[in-house]
Amino acid sequence: MAAVREILVATPDAGNGPRRLNEWECYRLLDAIGIARGPAVHLPWPAGDDERAGWIAQAASLADDDGRLLVKVCGRRILHKTDVGGVRVVRLAGADDPLEAIDDVAAEILRDVAAADHADDIEGLLACAFVPHAPNTPGQEALLTLRQDPAFGPVVVVGVGGTLTEWYGRGSGGRSTLVFPARGLTADRVESALASHPLLSILAWPSRLYREPPVAPDQLVGAVLALAGLGVATAPDVAGPTLSELEINPAVASGGELVALDGVGLVSDLAWPTIERPTGRIQPLLEPRSAIVMGVSSKGANPGRIILENLKRSAGPVRENLAVIHPREQEISGVRCYPSCADLPAKVDLAVVAIPAEGALAAITELVETDRAESIILIPGGFAETGDTTLAGAIEDQLALGHASPSGGPVMVGGNCLGIVSREQYNTFFIPLYKLPFSPARGGNLALVSQSGAYLVTFASNYDGVIQPRAAISYGNQMDLTVGDFLVHFLDDERVDVVACYIEGFRPGDGDRFLSGIREARARGKRVIVFKAGKTALGAKAAASHTASLAGDYAVARACLVAAGADVAESLDEFEDLITTFTLLADRRPRGRRVAVLSNAGFECSTVTDALGDLELAGLDEAALAGLAAALPPIAHRDNPVDATPMADTGSYAATSRALLASPSVDAAILSAVPVTGALETLEADPDGRHGEDIDRPDALGQRWLEIIAASDKPVVVVVDSGRLYDPLCEQIAAAGVPVFRKIDRAARALGAFCRVAT
Repeated sequence: MAAVREILVATPDAGNGPRRLNEWECYRLLDAIGIARGPAVHLPWPAGDDERAGWIAQAASLADDDGRLLVKVCGRRILHKTDVGGVRVVRLAGADDPLEAIDDVAAEILRDVAAADHADDIEGLLACAFVPHAPNTPGQEALLTLRQDPAFGPVVVVGVGGTLTEWYGRGSGGRSTLVFPARGLTADRVESALASHPLLSILAWPSRLYREPPVAPDQLVGAVLALAGLGVATAPDVAGPTLSELEINPAVASGGELVALDGVGLVSDLAWPTIERPTGRIQPLLEPRSAIVMGVSSKGANPGRIILENLKRSAGPVRENLAVIHPREQEISGVRCYPSCADLPAKVDLAVVAIPAEGALAAITELVETDRAESIILIPGGFAETGDTTLAGAIEDQLALGHASPSGGPVMVGGNCLGIVSREQYNTFFIPLYKLPFSPARGGNLALVSQSGAYLVTFASNYDGVIQPRAAISYGNQMDLTVGDFLVHFLDDERVDVVACYIEGFRPGDGDRFLSGIREARARGKRVIVFKAGKTALGAKAAASHTASLAGDYAVARACLVAAGADVAESLDEFEDLITTFTLLADRRPRGRRVAVLSNAGFECSTVTDALGDLELAGLDEAALAGLAAALPPIAHRDNPVDATPMADTGSYAATSRALLASPSVDAAILSAVPVTGALETLEADPDGRHGEDIDRPDALGQRWLEIIAASDKPVVVVVDSGRLYDPLCEQIAAAGVPVFRKIDRAARALGAFCRVAT
């Protein structure tokens, strides 16, 4: 890559922010990485008479059989060449003197561009051969772009090229492109993705339109890999200028080859931070033995006071070692106060700063300078998410000074965050416990890491008594600790095997680090679930204004996350479905994708087949079929999916469920019941005696199901598709650690994602 580095370093205006490559520099980059381009010769400007004469002679040799030649101005600041008269077609056929004709056209271009106030921007002239191709024709033009995502680093985008690029994008709902993360990209992965794409496959694979594809597959795959290699070599984590973007549009099919006809590029000094991340201090942050609170009111229930009360009620040792920093009070709510951090008798594990933004800098500075805390939670907002980065920058500078000190200084979560609830340790949410209780529940294997504190509140409330994460972390603006830091931390926590992340944006370079964490998590058998906000341009803008982070491009983020091995949810419903399923089924390892489905509703048996995704319907063995025949009513459908019909009673349902789970051809099961039928015992006891059902009886459906599921080690989810009368049944099953859904398609998608890792 020496030739590449030479081009980037030589780019004018080095060190003065992003700068464009001119077209000839782009061509030289393509030459350096082996991507074919249209024949062209360059005349640097200004030029002497001999140089100009030599260029004209070379240009004449590029004319096609009809004597045509394209001449263009070359200049990085001339963005629209045609608009300033910078493009001409020279027709040498019939010219009295072909060389003079080229010279005349060159002079016209120079004159017109100068007249358009771009005389100082002329860097040269390009003479380009016409490359035979079929423009604006399906399968004949491709868009190839290398770009450096600020968070994830190099990616390659392949799309339908030419003047109709945007049209294809709108017409396909944004599905006319493929995004490939450049790091670790292989030919097999590129070929598989392109060959299966409904639009891009026409470029290099046989179709009804082209029995012989326009270009050979290795041409297209090779170009993608060449751009990927270029991106990795010029990424923000590599010394020297960064190639932020190189776009080829179009690359055309010509004579069976892929040939680049135009190129634009951008060079920058973008560089990712290289400091060592202070993740070793996350453990005392999550399991502190001592804590102080700053910003506690002695008179009313402000956020600091609520946090203090919640810490006093915490289960961990921190409640016995609490203090308050207050300039006047000796004691607040039975907790000792100190005038300043310097007056503390010992260093604490955790400092919670609930002081408004304008006073936060002084508080953080005091904590860093006195070195009296291992970690900080900065609660208030009012920092960079408001658009003013001055205060946030000053706080980050103070933290950096601490990290550079011999002690390493404190790590910090926030600002603009709700805090942390650490299971069996403490609660720093500034919400009273009577409004947001935390009941004992499963979920000690889950870490829930959210940029939004409000999302954590809704999750805690909705799943109270069902799932309580090992840690629920609201990390806010990532002024210090990032989502990547927390993922790296939980890699080594053997109690956690599911990490779920609600993400609005990444700090520069932290996306790439997050991807490395995902890959390592999967290698260790852990699952990472991600919901990435900011799918639309408006959504990305809202996310950035809320968290002052780089929301980035959703298509790039999703492609990078999926390639690394994350389970990416497209909606909050799906996010929570995956969290529930992965958390509660963690002790039932996926063994395959063959699923058995039981329902008493025909519509569910039809609907579920459209939502199986990676799952496939299991073929039932003879023993299972015999069990179904013996258990089910004669009118039932005795094959997979099993429609037991509303006539099947609780005993039939239980026997059918047992037979399906016992079948060696079944890897997982969806057990569903529309519970309103009188044949199933699905209601809690009625004190008024209007019915005789009782879901707590051993022979009720829920209890029978739980007994059968407990006897199996296969992944099982349950569906109860009915209203509030059946909430107690759902709560009974969920409290036993079995995922419960109210719609069968959601159950199938979640179970399919859980089983996706099975070979």
